Amino acid sequence: MKSIVTGVKENILLFYNEILDDPYHRYRSWEHCCSYFQRLQSCKSLETIDAATLHLAFYLASWGMYRGSSQLLQKDYRVHTPIVQELLEAKYSQLWSLDFDTLNTEAPEVSLVIQLAKGLRRIYAELQVSPTDTLVTKVLLGTFACIPAYDTFFMNGVTYWNEELPQEFKPKFPARFGINSYRGLIDVYREHKSDFKEAQDSIAAHGIDYPVMKLADMYFWSLGSQLGR
Repeated sequence: MKSIVTGVKENILLFYNEILDDPYHRYRSWEHCCSYFQRLQSCKSLETIDAATLHLAFYLASWGMYRGSSQLLQKDYRVHTPIVQELLEAKYSQLWSLDFDTLNTEAPEVSLVIQLAKGLRRIYAELQVSPTDTLVTKVLLGTFACIPAYDTFFMNGVTYWNEELPQEFKPKFPARFGINSYRGLIDVYREHKSDFKEAQDSIAAHGIDYPVMKLADMYFWSLGSQLGR
């Protein structure tokens, strides 16, 4: 295995540094989309829901979900409208303000994230869009920011974490999306909280707060991307 950067803070900032000198970098689509949804919680007019749908569609496109083989490429942006409506259901309202410093891995909010993911899969399937883990978790990352996006680089990063890193980097957790993987991510954050907080503060100095699970996404994606290049 080639030598790669393994530190939590270092990898998060390695990812973020790619966009520092480019105010129009495609990675900033996440910032615009998530910020809009965070403000949308208390304003659910048809106009704002439509704008949110546009934000979601463009974010997904700029993050690779509209490639040539994607079923989304053949759809109008409003294919995501039922998804946005589901996200704004009152039963998920507590997911807008998850506190990973206090969240217990057995807390009902953890199961609620998994329940929401299942609901999004069902809606996409009904719309004849393949409800992959990558698509569903990218939607959740771009809206609630409650879970990382389980794409190839992220899962490769988790696999490397489990198999190659020294014991002090543990706990291990599944690379594939599911409740046990989610619980493992929460444990990883708590185990390395100081590194996450330092990276978070460094990014905040540029005028934007990145939530915990976005930072986790950046860390494991950066690990996996180094393996894949």
